[in-house]
Amino acid sequence: MSSTIPDPEQYEWTFEQRGSVGIWFMEGWRGFADEDLEAASEHYRERGKRTDIDATLAVFGDGTNLARETQEYMGEEWSTNGEYTDVDKIGFVSDGTTAMAVKSQVAVPNTEIESFKDLDAAVEWARN
Repeated sequence: MSSTIPDPEQYEWTFEQRGSVGIWFMEGWRGFADEDLEAASEHYRERGKRTDIDATLAVFGDGTNLARETQEYMGEEWSTNGEYTDVDKIGFVSDGTTAMAVKSQVAVPNTEIESFKDLDAAVEWARN
């Protein structure tokens, strides 16, 4: 693992923080290169473990359609990363079924996990 957090400007995903909620936008994703997915995962771990983040959200765009293997990989990674960050809540957002599919693969002890169709509703949930 590198000593610096990956810079979202160099990848196909973006990051923003709203209060104590970290949000990773994976909206353009139709299947990231392994390098992009690994960078997003590392950014999630290192940024999410800081004390100014209590909850995290991953936002998938309309065109995102993840293969089952990718969903399983993401579920495994998000489960491991969620334990590492020790956040209280992990949410997934998409218009279609992607958020529900990824959520169904994630298990983190003592962490609420939810899926949403609306980003504002997800942020409200994450803040409460």
